[in-house]
Amino acid sequence: MVFAASSLRRSTTPGLLLDLAILTMGGAALLIAIVLWFDNAQGGLTGNGVFKSLELKPWVVDPAHAPLYPSNYLYYPLYGALCRLLDFLGVFPGDPRRQMTILNAVSGALCLSVVYLLIRSLTGLRSVALLAALFHLASSFVMFLAIINEDIMPSYTVLLAAMALGSVWLAKPTAPRVIAVAVLFSLAWLMEWRLMFPTLPAMLAALWLCEKRIEWKLGWVALFLASVVATATIVAWAWAGHEGAVGPFELIWTGKAVRSVWAGFTWAKVGYLWDGVVAYLLGAGVAAIPGIPGWDIWRWVATIWMVAVAAVALPFLWRHWDDPRSRALSAVFGITFIAGEVFNLYSQPQDPQMQLNVMAWLTVGWAVVLVAVRERRRWGRGGLAALGGLSVALLAYNVWSIEPLRGLDSAWEGAIARMEREGDPLRTVWLMHDFDWAMVYGSLYWGLNEPGTADLGPAPQKDPKFKWIGFTGQVLRHPDWSDAQLVDDLRGQIDRALELGYDVLVVRLWGMDLAQLEVATGMVASSARLDALRRLLREDYVATQAFIDPVAGAIDRLKKKPGR
Repeated sequence: MVFAASSLRRSTTPGLLLDLAILTMGGAALLIAIVLWFDNAQGGLTGNGVFKSLELKPWVVDPAHAPLYPSNYLYYPLYGALCRLLDFLGVFPGDPRRQMTILNAVSGALCLSVVYLLIRSLTGLRSVALLAALFHLASSFVMFLAIINEDIMPSYTVLLAAMALGSVWLAKPTAPRVIAVAVLFSLAWLMEWRLMFPTLPAMLAALWLCEKRIEWKLGWVALFLASVVATATIVAWAWAGHEGAVGPFELIWTGKAVRSVWAGFTWAKVGYLWDGVVAYLLGAGVAAIPGIPGWDIWRWVATIWMVAVAAVALPFLWRHWDDPRSRALSAVFGITFIAGEVFNLYSQPQDPQMQLNVMAWLTVGWAVVLVAVRERRRWGRGGLAALGGLSVALLAYNVWSIEPLRGLDSAWEGAIARMEREGDPLRTVWLMHDFDWAMVYGSLYWGLNEPGTADLGPAPQKDPKFKWIGFTGQVLRHPDWSDAQLVDDLRGQIDRALELGYDVLVVRLWGMDLAQLEVATGMVASSARLDALRRLLREDYVATQAFIDPVAGAIDRLKKKPGR
């Protein structure tokens, strides 16, 4: 790689600041425009953003008494303060669920400046730095997570800044540099705890590879770790006495999701991992053409694209291995990728949030490709223009790929109103899949409530307004239960609702075959477990169609089979 002979000169500062202003403000304007066009704050993947917004609300209206969450310790205080600012400015006032999309768009724009500064610092090439930032914006998961209300973007922005700073400063470490990178890195994982795991070994490896003296290697590693612990200690001390506050070691190890239903290695996750890696670059939304099974050209195009980038970048970096910046860059981004994908295989490898931070190497690799093209006399500026055009096409495709999900916020608002008219909340218990959008929007408009019927009184009952049974509710909460236990529990919940005089209305589930249930459930439950729950409904109950909603789908009324 052609590294800059020295750091940026002062004469470049005015142009540099102008570029950063254009990237940040222009990127934010573009992303916010996509937010408004998309009209789908949740993005159509999970309802995580809805539940995060409900947890965020206390930090907006009454931060002094809002609870802290160890795995997102700094996220809620930060976004609560920023939502209050948006309230003051009149931007979606009183609606954190949509305010989060605006804040994420700004975070995504700041990422562009981080990429620009990293590549400009390493190469001294303005054109390459700008085109690398454009590629980063165009990557599917980066663009997508910057326009919805998932909670990863602010912590990813800080992490990317720490990785960029580490790639430059840890190449020639000094005590202030090591401390600064460690503190910035710690602020990132204190917003999203799991970000610690892939990048901590990467930072330590960079220090180890860039320092020749063994005693100094050990010293830098020790200083970095001590700075991480010190940052956690200061943050814990600053919040001492607040509701939910914990000590520094509880922050360093929260154990989030370690024993959850998503945890553990399975062969099925290898396929999900491939999906997650390729979807980071290319969206698959418009590639799923009905009537053409297995039409997955997007998957192979993305795979070949990334292999080609790696095939160019790795030899370049290896040829300059004597330069500590090459070693630092390779360690920070390369080991984050390797360690992150191992971590993802244990958790949720197809989830955009799980791939966002570990796939950042692709932007660095693309910058190397840009440098390689620029060095070719035959290609030169024309080659850079072609790759820039390819990035523009990538962005356009990825925006196009989410078009089928456009407008779901407005559509589901109408669907929930229709469901409420057809199913009297005083007398209705809904049976729905825990991952169904009806559950997400029901929680938003009717109030957040845990599934189950144990605490219900006889119908009619006003509170809670949202009464529901989760089809996979106990699968998520008790992964150690046997299939028989899960079947008995689901039967007991449905029977109790019927005995208390409620209508049990089934959302979409009755018409689903096993294959559809497997797709809806992902890797949470085995095929045999889902089949046992599905057979329970068919063998113990009868269903008659209550109504069909154009958005929510078929709604059926459940009754016990005669003779039960």
